[in-house]
Amino acid sequence: MTTVQEKNFGKIFTPNLGFIALCFLIALAGFAYILATLPGVAESPTDPSRACITGGWKWALIITHVLNFALIPLAMRVFYQGLTNLGLPFRTVFASQLGLAFIMVSIASEIGWHVTQCWYYQNDFTMLNFMFYFFLISAFALWSDGLTRETTTITNLINIVFAISLLVVSILYPLGYQADNPTFKVPIYITLTLVFAVLTYRGYQLLQDWRIIFVPIFSVGVNLAFVFLLDKYGGDPYIDPQVTFNALFHILHDLGGTEVGVAIFTWLVYSKGIKALLY
Repeated sequence: MTTVQEKNFGKIFTPNLGFIALCFLIALAGFAYILATLPGVAESPTDPSRACITGGWKWALIITHVLNFALIPLAMRVFYQGLTNLGLPFRTVFASQLGLAFIMVSIASEIGWHVTQCWYYQNDFTMLNFMFYFFLISAFALWSDGLTRETTTITNLINIVFAISLLVVSILYPLGYQADNPTFKVPIYITLTLVFAVLTYRGYQLLQDWRIIFVPIFSVGVNLAFVFLLDKYGGDPYIDPQVTFNALFHILHDLGGTEVGVAIFTWLVYSKGIKALLY
Protein backbone atom coordinates (compact mmCIF):
# COMPACT_ATOMS: atom_id res chain seq x y z
CA MET A 1 0.00 0.00 0.00
CA THR A 2 1.23 3.51 -0.87
CA THR A 3 1.94 5.60 2.21
CA VAL A 4 1.11 9.29 2.60
CA GLN A 5 4.82 10.12 2.46
CA GLU A 6 5.21 8.24 -0.81
CA LYS A 7 2.20 10.04 -2.25
CA ASN A 8 3.58 13.43 -1.26
CA PHE A 9 6.98 12.65 -2.76
CA GLY A 10 7.11 14.55 -6.04
CA LYS A 11 3.87 16.41 -5.41
CA ILE A 12 3.98 19.78 -7.17
CA PHE A 13 1.11 21.94 -5.92
CA THR A 14 1.98 22.30 -2.25
CA PRO A 15 1.44 25.23 0.17
CA ASN A 16 5.16 25.92 -0.01
CA LEU A 17 4.97 26.34 -3.79
CA GLY A 18 2.04 28.70 -3.33
CA PHE A 19 4.05 30.86 -0.96
CA ILE A 20 7.03 30.92 -3.31
CA ALA A 21 4.68 31.83 -6.19
CA LEU A 22 3.26 34.70 -4.13
CA CYS A 23 6.75 36.05 -3.40
CA PHE A 24 7.66 35.68 -7.04
CA LEU A 25 4.55 37.55 -8.16
CA ILE A 26 5.43 40.42 -5.84
CA ALA A 27 8.88 40.58 -7.38
CA LEU A 28 7.39 40.40 -10.88
CA ALA A 29 5.09 43.31 -10.04
CA GLY A 30 8.19 45.42 -9.34
CA PHE A 31 9.74 44.18 -12.57
CA ALA A 32 6.58 45.13 -14.48
CA TYR A 33 6.64 48.59 -12.91
CA ILE A 34 10.19 49.17 -14.14
CA LEU A 35 9.14 48.09 -17.63
CA ALA A 36 6.21 50.48 -17.55
CA THR A 37 8.21 53.50 -16.37
CA LEU A 38 11.48 52.93 -18.23
CA PRO A 39 11.38 55.20 -21.28
CA GLY A 40 11.76 53.55 -24.66
CA VAL A 41 14.54 54.70 -26.94
CA ALA A 42 11.92 55.74 -29.47
CA GLU A 43 10.47 58.21 -26.93
CA SER A 44 13.60 60.32 -27.21
CA PRO A 45 12.96 63.99 -28.15
CA THR A 46 15.25 63.41 -31.14
CA ASP A 47 12.63 61.14 -32.70
CA PRO A 48 9.19 62.55 -31.81
CA SER A 49 7.56 61.25 -35.00
CA ARG A 50 7.46 57.60 -33.92
CA ALA A 51 4.20 56.25 -32.49
CA CYS A 52 4.43 54.59 -29.08
CA ILE A 53 2.04 52.23 -27.34
CA THR A 54 0.96 53.63 -23.98
CA GLY A 55 -1.74 53.25 -21.35
CA GLY A 56 -3.76 50.04 -21.06
CA TRP A 57 -2.34 48.42 -24.17
CA LYS A 58 1.19 48.91 -22.88
CA TRP A 59 0.32 47.35 -19.54
CA ALA A 60 -1.38 44.42 -21.30
CA LEU A 61 1.76 43.84 -23.37
CA ILE A 62 3.96 44.00 -20.27
CA ILE A 63 1.78 41.55 -18.34
CA THR A 64 1.73 39.16 -21.30
CA HIS A 65 5.51 39.10 -21.53
CA VAL A 66 6.16 39.02 -17.77
CA LEU A 67 3.80 36.04 -17.46
CA ASN A 68 6.53 33.92 -19.05
CA PHE A 69 8.69 34.42 -15.95
CA ALA A 70 6.01 32.73 -13.86
CA LEU A 71 5.05 30.05 -16.42
CA ILE A 72 8.54 28.83 -17.35
CA PRO A 73 9.82 28.20 -13.77
CA LEU A 74 6.67 26.16 -13.11
CA ALA A 75 7.31 24.24 -16.34
CA MET A 76 10.91 23.64 -15.23
CA ARG A 77 9.70 22.17 -11.94
CA VAL A 78 7.14 19.94 -13.65
CA PHE A 79 9.57 18.74 -16.33
CA TYR A 80 12.29 18.05 -13.78
CA GLN A 81 10.04 15.89 -11.63
CA GLY A 82 8.05 14.41 -14.50
CA LEU A 83 11.03 13.36 -16.63
CA THR A 84 12.75 11.95 -13.54
CA ASN A 85 9.67 9.90 -12.68
CA LEU A 86 9.49 8.63 -16.26
CA GLY A 87 13.01 7.26 -15.90
CA LEU A 88 14.90 9.62 -18.18
CA PRO A 89 18.63 9.97 -17.45
CA PHE A 90 20.00 12.99 -15.64
CA ARG A 91 21.65 14.26 -18.82
CA THR A 92 18.37 14.69 -20.64
CA VAL A 93 16.64 16.12 -17.59
CA PHE A 94 19.39 18.73 -17.35
CA ALA A 95 19.05 19.50 -21.08
CA SER A 96 15.34 20.19 -20.65
CA GLN A 97 16.05 22.46 -17.68
CA LEU A 98 18.70 24.38 -19.60
CA GLY A 99 16.40 24.68 -22.61
CA LEU A 100 13.57 26.11 -20.53
CA ALA A 101 16.02 28.50 -18.85
CA PHE A 102 17.15 29.68 -22.30
CA ILE A 103 13.54 30.51 -23.13
CA MET A 104 13.60 33.03 -20.28
CA VAL A 105 16.85 34.50 -21.62
CA SER A 106 15.15 34.79 -24.99
CA ILE A 107 12.10 36.49 -23.51
CA ALA A 108 14.29 38.91 -21.55
CA SER A 109 16.00 39.90 -24.80
CA GLU A 110 12.61 40.27 -26.48
CA ILE A 111 11.40 42.58 -23.73
CA GLY A 112 14.51 44.74 -24.12
CA TRP A 113 13.88 44.85 -27.86
CA HIS A 114 10.27 45.96 -27.35
CA VAL A 115 11.30 48.65 -24.86
CA THR A 116 13.60 50.15 -27.50
CA GLN A 117 10.55 50.24 -29.79
CA CYS A 118 8.45 51.73 -26.95
CA TRP A 119 6.34 48.58 -27.36
CA TYR A 120 5.23 49.32 -30.94
CA TYR A 121 6.15 46.10 -32.74
CA GLN A 122 8.18 46.53 -35.90
CA ASN A 123 10.04 43.73 -37.66
CA ASP A 124 13.50 45.26 -37.58
CA PHE A 125 17.10 44.09 -37.13
CA THR A 126 18.69 44.74 -33.74
CA MET A 127 21.06 42.90 -31.43
CA LEU A 128 18.27 42.28 -28.92
CA ASN A 129 16.05 40.89 -31.66
CA PHE A 130 18.82 38.55 -32.75
CA MET A 131 19.41 37.43 -29.16
CA PHE A 132 15.70 36.65 -28.90
CA TYR A 133 15.75 34.31 -31.89
CA PHE A 134 19.17 32.84 -31.11
CA PHE A 135 18.28 31.81 -27.58
CA LEU A 136 14.80 30.68 -28.62
CA ILE A 137 16.17 28.29 -31.23
CA SER A 138 18.81 27.08 -28.75
CA ALA A 139 16.11 26.62 -26.10
CA PHE A 140 13.88 24.45 -28.29
CA ALA A 141 16.87 22.40 -29.44
CA LEU A 142 17.93 21.72 -25.85
CA TRP A 143 14.36 21.10 -24.78
CA SER A 144 13.87 18.52 -27.52
CA ASP A 145 17.16 16.86 -26.55
CA GLY A 146 15.79 16.64 -23.02
CA LEU A 147 13.07 14.26 -24.19
CA THR A 148 15.36 11.50 -25.46
CA ARG A 149 16.13 8.37 -23.48
CA GLU A 150 19.30 7.47 -25.37
CA THR A 151 22.02 9.23 -27.32
CA THR A 152 22.20 7.70 -30.80
CA THR A 153 23.73 8.53 -34.15
CA ILE A 154 20.42 10.05 -35.23
CA THR A 155 20.12 12.29 -32.18
CA ASN A 156 23.71 13.45 -32.67
CA LEU A 157 23.03 14.14 -36.35
CA ILE A 158 19.94 16.17 -35.51
CA ASN A 159 21.92 18.22 -32.99
CA ILE A 160 24.54 18.95 -35.66
CA VAL A 161 21.79 20.10 -38.05
CA PHE A 162 20.47 22.42 -35.35
CA ALA A 163 23.96 23.82 -34.72
CA ILE A 164 24.59 24.43 -38.42
CA SER A 165 21.18 26.05 -38.76
CA LEU A 166 22.09 28.47 -35.97
CA LEU A 167 25.34 29.26 -37.74
CA VAL A 168 23.51 29.95 -41.03
CA VAL A 169 20.99 32.16 -39.27
CA SER A 170 23.81 34.08 -37.61
CA ILE A 171 25.48 34.72 -40.97
CA LEU A 172 22.29 35.79 -42.75
CA TYR A 173 21.02 38.12 -40.02
CA PRO A 174 23.57 40.95 -40.54
CA LEU A 175 23.10 40.61 -44.29
CA GLY A 176 19.40 41.22 -43.78
CA TYR A 177 20.25 44.25 -41.70
CA GLN A 178 22.50 45.68 -44.41
CA ALA A 179 19.87 45.09 -47.09
CA ASP A 180 16.99 46.12 -44.80
CA ASN A 181 15.19 43.02 -46.06
CA PRO A 182 13.04 41.00 -43.61
CA THR A 183 13.05 37.98 -45.95
CA PHE A 184 16.50 37.21 -44.51
CA LYS A 185 14.62 36.17 -41.37
CA VAL A 186 12.79 33.37 -43.20
CA PRO A 187 15.54 30.82 -42.33
CA ILE A 188 14.92 31.68 -38.67
CA TYR A 189 11.25 30.74 -39.00
CA ILE A 190 12.13 27.57 -40.92
CA THR A 191 14.66 26.56 -38.25
CA LEU A 192 12.18 27.22 -35.44
CA THR A 193 9.56 25.11 -37.22
CA LEU A 194 12.06 22.27 -37.78
CA VAL A 195 13.22 22.28 -34.18
CA PHE A 196 9.65 22.37 -32.92
CA ALA A 197 8.70 19.46 -35.18
CA VAL A 198 11.47 17.38 -33.58
CA LEU A 199 10.36 18.56 -30.12
CA THR A 200 6.78 17.48 -30.81
CA TYR A 201 7.77 14.09 -32.24
CA ARG A 202 9.98 13.30 -29.26
CA GLY A 203 7.28 14.50 -26.91
CA TYR A 204 4.84 12.06 -28.50
CA GLN A 205 7.34 9.21 -28.33
CA LEU A 206 7.81 9.87 -24.64
CA LEU A 207 4.24 10.57 -23.55
CA GLN A 208 2.29 8.51 -26.11
CA ASP A 209 -0.48 11.11 -25.96
CA TRP A 210 -2.10 12.38 -29.19
CA ARG A 211 -2.90 15.69 -27.51
CA ILE A 212 0.74 16.68 -27.99
CA ILE A 213 -0.39 17.88 -31.44
CA PHE A 214 -1.94 20.92 -29.74
CA VAL A 215 1.54 22.12 -28.75
CA PRO A 216 2.69 22.94 -32.32
CA ILE A 217 -0.83 24.01 -33.30
CA PHE A 218 -0.62 26.84 -30.79
CA SER A 219 3.12 27.45 -30.49
CA VAL A 220 3.70 27.43 -34.26
CA GLY A 221 0.35 27.67 -36.08
CA VAL A 222 -1.51 30.21 -33.96
CA ASN A 223 1.73 32.03 -33.20
CA LEU A 224 2.71 32.55 -36.85
CA ALA A 225 -0.89 33.38 -37.82
CA PHE A 226 -0.87 36.36 -35.48
CA VAL A 227 2.64 37.31 -36.62
CA PHE A 228 1.25 37.39 -40.18
CA LEU A 229 -1.65 39.59 -39.07
CA LEU A 230 0.79 41.77 -37.16
CA ASP A 231 2.94 42.29 -40.24
CA LYS A 232 -0.10 42.90 -42.44
CA TYR A 233 -2.24 45.13 -40.22
CA GLY A 234 0.20 46.32 -37.54
CA GLY A 235 0.97 49.51 -39.42
CA ASP A 236 4.14 51.57 -39.40
CA PRO A 237 5.08 53.61 -36.31
CA TYR A 238 6.23 56.52 -38.47
CA ILE A 239 3.83 56.84 -41.39
CA ASP A 240 0.83 54.62 -40.61
CA PRO A 241 0.47 53.87 -36.88
CA GLN A 242 -2.15 51.25 -36.04
CA VAL A 243 -1.82 51.10 -32.28
CA THR A 244 -4.86 48.91 -31.54
CA PHE A 245 -4.14 46.26 -34.16
CA ASN A 246 -0.42 46.30 -33.37
CA ALA A 247 -0.93 45.78 -29.65
CA LEU A 248 -3.79 43.29 -30.00
CA PHE A 249 -2.07 40.95 -32.47
CA HIS A 250 1.18 41.25 -30.53
CA ILE A 251 -0.56 40.14 -27.33
CA LEU A 252 -2.39 37.28 -29.04
CA HIS A 253 0.81 36.13 -30.75
CA ASP A 254 2.50 35.67 -27.36
CA LEU A 255 -0.43 34.72 -25.14
CA GLY A 256 -2.49 32.59 -27.53
CA GLY A 257 0.55 31.09 -29.23
CA THR A 258 3.76 30.55 -27.31
CA GLU A 259 2.41 30.60 -23.76
CA VAL A 260 -0.59 28.35 -24.44
CA GLY A 261 1.71 25.86 -26.19
CA VAL A 262 4.12 25.74 -23.26
CA ALA A 263 1.22 25.43 -20.80
CA ILE A 264 -0.27 22.48 -22.73
CA PHE A 265 3.08 20.68 -22.91
CA THR A 266 3.64 21.24 -19.20
CA TRP A 267 0.19 19.88 -18.36
CA LEU A 268 0.75 16.76 -20.47
CA VAL A 269 4.06 16.03 -18.71
CA TYR A 270 2.41 16.65 -15.34
CA SER A 271 -0.46 14.28 -16.20
CA LYS A 272 1.79 11.49 -17.47
CA GLY A 273 4.86 11.84 -15.29
CA ILE A 274 3.48 13.07 -11.98
CA LYS A 275 -0.31 12.96 -11.56
CA ALA A 276 -0.64 9.40 -12.90
CA LEU A 277 1.94 8.21 -10.33
CA LEU A 278 0.39 10.02 -7.38
CA TYR A 279 -3.09 8.47 -7.53
